[in-house]
Amino acid sequence: MLRNKIEEKFVMLPLISKAFFINLKSKENNFITYKYGDNVKQYYRVFSGDKNKPTIFFIHGGGWWHGSPKTSSCIGKYFNDLGYTVVIPAYRLVPFYKYPTQIDDVFLALSNYLSKEKVEKIVVMGFSAGGELSANLVFNKEKQEEYKIDKSIFKGLITLSGVLDFTKCKSKHSQRLIENYLGNENESENVNPINLINNEINLKVLCIHGSKDPLIDFENSISFVEKIKKLNGDAKLKLIKGKHHSDIISLFLNKGEKESKDILDFIEKV
Repeated sequence: MLRNKIEEKFVMLPLISKAFFINLKSKENNFITYKYGDNVKQYYRVFSGDKNKPTIFFIHGGGWWHGSPKTSSCIGKYFNDLGYTVVIPAYRLVPFYKYPTQIDDVFLALSNYLSKEKVEKIVVMGFSAGGELSANLVFNKEKQEEYKIDKSIFKGLITLSGVLDFTKCKSKHSQRLIENYLGNENESENVNPINLINNEINLKVLCIHGSKDPLIDFENSISFVEKIKKLNGDAKLKLIKGKHHSDIISLFLNKGEKESKDILDFIEKV
């Protein structure tokens, strides 16, 4: 694990540099920014594409305490260049805002977007902590009812190095992130994203994780997929050999990598 942590540090620097320049180039895609609340973090970016294709609703990671659509615009550009509409919401962050603020914000952002656009097919995608928020978006029935979201529009869920099962987060880093996120909510079992899964699974799920992830153990994705399968749901696990945590994002830089085709095939099939 220590070796994987060291390797993670080395892969991050060139990755951040490459993503930075692609984020700048994303302005060429003419995205539009919308506000959905009064807070500076309550906004989302929309990269408009072919309305006949599924809309991709991408939720950034960052341990619930950093990250933004600005740092994730490379992903918006990647899919938008392929013709997809991509929506990337920002949300209020730890430590000033705790659970469930972040969940409420992604629901608010989606609700706001749906009030502007008629959408029939959405593929929700989340990276790292964004995986936890994505799981809530598609499986949290109480929040769907609260924000009047018709769950039938969700056709697919893709998680990337996702925080999907709090009990499988064994590293001190991940445990500290979860503690900071939940705040006074001590009963983590009650809010564990994997416990949102029930017998009514009406969408396809793809969980992608790196085999060398030192931050969010890949057991998160294994556990999540196994539970969906036990309930006769359609879920697949893609464990990418040699990938760490941050470098999963390289699947969406420039023309992507060979594993990127699995993601695109998944989206086309939904």
